[in-house]
Amino acid sequence: MLTQKRPTLLVPPSSVISPLSTTRWMQLLVKILLVALILFLLPRLVTAKPKNRKNRSIELIYNSKVLNCEAKSCGDLILEVSMNCVTHCVSPSCHAEAKLDINPLEEGEVDEERAISFAQCVKSEIMREKARSRAVTKSNNNDKEITPIH
Repeated sequence: MLTQKRPTLLVPPSSVISPLSTTRWMQLLVKILLVALILFLLPRLVTAKPKNRKNRSIELIYNSKVLNCEAKSCGDLILEVSMNCVTHCVSPSCHAEAKLDINPLEEGEVDEERAISFAQCVKSEIMREKARSRAVTKSNNNDKEITPIH
């Protein structure tokens, strides 16, 4: 009788990689790559944008005007009641433009649309005042230039 020889394996059976373990390795590799990608991109996603200092300074001036009027001119009134007084104190022209003089707010009433309109008007006034003061400063600096003596 002929006996058949079994084929010999070059790799022992315990070290043969099964398809199940291959998918686990692939999952692990994908997870590691995702974590690396997140760690690489996270600083770019989190960085803060530089704030616009121009708008911040205008906002600070606006807030200081409002606080000044609330404390001094309209300080004897309750805050909710004093909004007409405060808006008139901050800027009479913007108070009129926001129609707060024609149709004044009732006690405790808050009209967001007119409040936004008033704030925008006052901030644009502040910007115009700053532009005027820069122009005056610039013209004064030009006048101070040294002129040649004849």
